[in-house]
Amino acid sequence: MKIDYSSNEIITKEEVIFVFSKVGWNKNPDNIIDAFKHSYYVTARHKGKLVGFARAISDGYYYTGIYDVVVLPDYQKKGIGQNMMSQLLEKFRGQYIFLTYTDGNMDF
Repeated sequence: MKIDYSSNEIITKEEVIFVFSKVGWNKNPDNIIDAFKHSYYVTARHKGKLVGFARAISDGYYYTGIYDVVVLPDYQKKGIGQNMMSQLLEKFRGQYIFLTYTDGNMDF
């Protein structure tokens, strides 16, 4: 399966909310795109369909927080989340990284 990765590409609130909803996370569609605009993020697409994303907020020098590492259930356990995390870690290499996670996902 070929997955295309990109950073800070244009995304729509509909596709982001769809991915969040499929993993059971509720986000406000009225401000979700603004949240992404204030973040650095990596997206994963399969045949043009958004299947995952991961975003980070950083001061650009010392500290970076990683949030919302989300992959559609049918695409989980295929290395997509790990690949997006690797891209974020490379982008913010040398900074202190803070990662939030949801219950049951600590091993990831």
